[in-house]
Amino acid sequence: MPDSEEQKLNCKIVAGNVSISNIDDFLSSLKNIAHEYAVTIQTMDAELIAGEEHIKSAVRKAMRAVKRKRSITSDLGLEILLYAAGKRQIGRALALGVSEGEKKVAIVIVDADIGVGGESDLSGATEEVKKRTGIEEVPIQELESELVYNENKKDRVKKFFNITEAEISAVGEKKLKMLVLERVALLDVLK
Repeated sequence: MPDSEEQKLNCKIVAGNVSISNIDDFLSSLKNIAHEYAVTIQTMDAELIAGEEHIKSAVRKAMRAVKRKRSITSDLGLEILLYAAGKRQIGRALALGVSEGEKKVAIVIVDADIGVGGESDLSGATEEVKKRTGIEEVPIQELESELVYNENKKDRVKKFFNITEAEISAVGEKKLKMLVLERVALLDVLK
């Protein structure tokens, strides 16, 4: 049975291709949307994401850490990034963030009112993110399927999460996503 925090998870994920000509302008635009809609927005390099479960697990753990006052940072968005990266060091986790150019991204929009009873409707913020970023949306499931079929993505994920060939040999290539989720979960232990 899922715990009550899992049941309250209120987030939307928009995945797709986007052209970022100026990273500061891109992030500033998202920050303005977050402020306008009272949400938290975090953008990640989709080439390092193992699918929807990877992002939702990071959001769940970050929200729990903030709620329990056990977070590494005071910013929910950055805390989500730390969990998604499975890294304690902010500088290393930022490598999971986005940069300028043609990028495949995953943008997570989270209800910022942690611990408040009601859930806000995230559709307005989600539509605004789509409009202002000009994202060419792809199904979130594509991020996970690429992990199976795209050798370049597989190699980047293994390197980023320090997944060894011994681990792959032990569980099999198809369990790479589970090894990434393990890294997300281990961040709680490493705190």
